[in-house]
Amino acid sequence: MTELSMDQRVQLLVSPDSERLGYFIEQAKATQQVWSLSNEEGFVMVETDDGDCVMVWPDAEFASQWAIEDWDDCEPVAVSLETFKTEWLPSLAADKITVAVFPNIEDEGKLSTAEELTTLLAE
Repeated sequence: MTELSMDQRVQLLVSPDSERLGYFIEQAKATQQVWSLSNEEGFVMVETDDGDCVMVWPDAEFASQWAIEDWDDCEPVAVSLETFKTEWLPSLAADKITVAVFPNIEDEGKLSTAEELTTLLAE
């Protein structure tokens, strides 16, 4: 795994949702983990036009960029890819909760269903 430069990180953040989704899938498979934000109440959920949504990122640094303002009490937390695939995604699918994959600072992220992510992570 090569560490991203600041320029590469900025470039990723301004990339289209589909490119960030691809990067997220690639990193999740390579590192065997995904990152989300959590506080004492649990993992952060946000409301979208489509209902509740959980957010995930490819690494702690990207996740921590969201731990400001309303979420300044949150910490990036690693979730093993195995747990994400066997526990999170089935539970999210059952509860019809979407996943915002790798949202950037503009609140833009690829909204995916748990089923879509299950398929992408299995390929």
